[in-house]
Amino acid sequence: MVHEAGHAFMTLALSGEVISVNLFADTSGTTVTKAKNKLSQVLIALAGYPFSVLTAWLFLFFLEKGQPLNILFILTSIALIIMVLSLRNTYGLFWAGTFVVFNLLIIYFDNKLIIYIAAAFYSLTILSDAVISSLVLLVLSIKQAKKSGDAANLQKITKIPAAIWAILILAFTLIIVWITVRNYFPSLNLIT
Repeated sequence: MVHEAGHAFMTLALSGEVISVNLFADTSGTTVTKAKNKLSQVLIALAGYPFSVLTAWLFLFFLEKGQPLNILFILTSIALIIMVLSLRNTYGLFWAGTFVVFNLLIIYFDNKLIIYIAAAFYSLTILSDAVISSLVLLVLSIKQAKKSGDAANLQKITKIPAAIWAILILAFTLIIVWITVRNYFPSLNLIT
């Protein structure tokens, strides 16, 4: 959801049009957009992975500052915005709706421990998914470039091989993860 929201929000920021967002049971998704020019298309295609890892970084910042409720509000807002604006498939609507209700119940009952556990779970899930999905993208871009999603789209737009895009996306993701671990997991710092 966060990755697809990155594409949708970048589209809206560039005055493009979000046609649809679909979320699937295998944790994949698609965002169909219209953009005005090639630069906009590149930025939209590129937005998902950086948005995910930067969201995880922001959420871990909130956890470190003792503000886990912000994480629940942001994720619930993202789900609601995506649902209202462009979520089109039944599974995606069911998943996002359930997610929103679940988070609203956690917020309503205001149990600090449960709020913290949910916020930490979401943060670490988004962080680990950012790394795993970037690695999967790299493998797909090497083995089956045409099936490598965002990297394939970037290749179509720029003529730069999908594997190069996947390497750049993975490098950015790993840099942000390294910064995140260094700042928010100090006991894990092996390199100072």
